[in-house]
Amino acid sequence: MYVDGTVRPRALHSVRPAPDPGAVPRPRRDVGVPGEFVHRPATEDILITAWHRLDDSHFSLAARWPHDHRYFTPHHGHHNIVLVGETIRQAALLLSHTELGVPVGHHFVLTDLVYTTRPEHLAVDGRPRQLTIEAALTHSRMRAGTLVSCRVDMTFRAAGRTVATGHTRFSVTTPAVYRRIRGERLSARRADSPLPAPVPHWLTGSLTDSEVLLAPTDRSGRWLLRIAPGHAALVNPANDHVPGMVLLDAAQQAARALTAPGPFVPYAFSTEFHRYAEHSAPCEIAARRLPSAVPGTTAVEVTGHQQGEPVFTSLLTAPERHR
Repeated sequence: MYVDGTVRPRALHSVRPAPDPGAVPRPRRDVGVPGEFVHRPATEDILITAWHRLDDSHFSLAARWPHDHRYFTPHHGHHNIVLVGETIRQAALLLSHTELGVPVGHHFVLTDLVYTTRPEHLAVDGRPRQLTIEAALTHSRMRAGTLVSCRVDMTFRAAGRTVATGHTRFSVTTPAVYRRIRGERLSARRADSPLPAPVPHWLTGSLTDSEVLLAPTDRSGRWLLRIAPGHAALVNPANDHVPGMVLLDAAQQAARALTAPGPFVPYAFSTEFHRYAEHSAPCEIAARRLPSAVPGTTAVEVTGHQQGEPVFTSLLTAPERHR
């Protein structure tokens, strides 16, 4: 499993409008989305722009995908698929804090992050993409009016067309429980020691070496995770572990490196988190091709291990026509 980083506590702003059966639900546009509700301190990294409760388990959200973000760089004319996972993550966190009673400062343990996109609707046209998201809570557990765990299913639409579908499962822990779980590792931070040299950035689809998350090894299809300082959109210096979104991006880079020199533009991405990725030990990233269940596609499995223990497993699927 993997715990998402949090930011400093702040009074919770909760919006619980009573549903009006005769009204057409619209996302709230009279309030901003504070960064602590999506665990992103920089305004430019906040992707959710509005939300609205439809009933006790259904919500509508609005999102904005930038076309020129400094981190989520488009790849071969398409929005970066990690952007979809980050949007799901932010939407789940926002609803948990604003509608489901989770105080800011509690910690989220991600079990998985799974989504499928429609590549024809991911093309970048030089403008930000405005989206609506339908979110449904299932398998939710509450304790004393506060969310303990749940699954959130989401459907993304733009201009009335389905862009992506996906879900995430997670549980919530209090700061006290988190301190007990993490123990002395709670004070761990990313080391400022020199980073190992990256693999060539073009192999990973990155624009510069500062964006590369992989360092070469002497084994084919295997790398070491390297966290460059140019990842402010995903890495909070206060994190006591490697963030899950960094692992997703490392998985995508590994899949691209494995399938190079042809482009690898995945339309489906599923990740299961097994445990924390620690700062204190090397994390080995391995990629291999798998027989694809869908004709005309390429499937790549990427795993992360630390000290022989699994950290995460990702499966990425891309159309053959992009190769």
